[in-house]
Amino acid sequence: MVLAALLLFVIVLLFSFIIFLFCKRLIYKLNRRVLARNLALIKNGKYLADYKNLSENEIREKLITPFFMVLGYNTYDMREFVRTQRRASVEPDYITKKWDNSRLCKRSLYIKYEKFSDDAVNLNNKVYNDNKMQGANVDELLNPLYFKGEYYVLTNGYLYLFFSKKYITGSKNFEFCFNVKNYSKADIARLAYFTKQYMFLQISDVYRS
Repeated sequence: MVLAALLLFVIVLLFSFIIFLFCKRLIYKLNRRVLARNLALIKNGKYLADYKNLSENEIREKLITPFFMVLGYNTYDMREFVRTQRRASVEPDYITKKWDNSRLCKRSLYIKYEKFSDDAVNLNNKVYNDNKMQGANVDELLNPLYFKGEYYVLTNGYLYLFFSKKYITGSKNFEFCFNVKNYSKADIARLAYFTKQYMFLQISDVYRS
């Protein structure tokens, strides 16, 4: 009897995991299809074309916030897209969070704006190195003492550098760079992994459904 119950539990667990993987894959494919069209609105918009004349606040509100709206995050929900007080240089500007029944389930992205140049990004070696960075350095930003998410996103408004939580201190290595001014189908395919629907879906959601 115990063995039968255990076997049934394993079967249900395996079946749920298969459904979870199927849902993740389906969500990924759907998001990949719509990203190109929505990103084009930012790429071809007047604000990106006038980037050099934008103030810091305009870059945040006209470029950065719309970018994460395209990724599916509700930037008007202060619990899902948290705007921090920036009391310290190590604090991000925004944090994306998943809530369920008033319980914090996951922190996915930490997002910070810094006015860095294209020269600070080495795409071949996937290295970020800007000696003129005004805020905290990357090692400090990804210190586990301050960083509790899946990825840290450092952006200047059109370049988005994704640093993984597996970041090696001192390496300055980012995992992925998305350039809103110039991107390929492969870049969009990679960006689809960072959408809200993909990052927020967890195995526990399958059990509830």
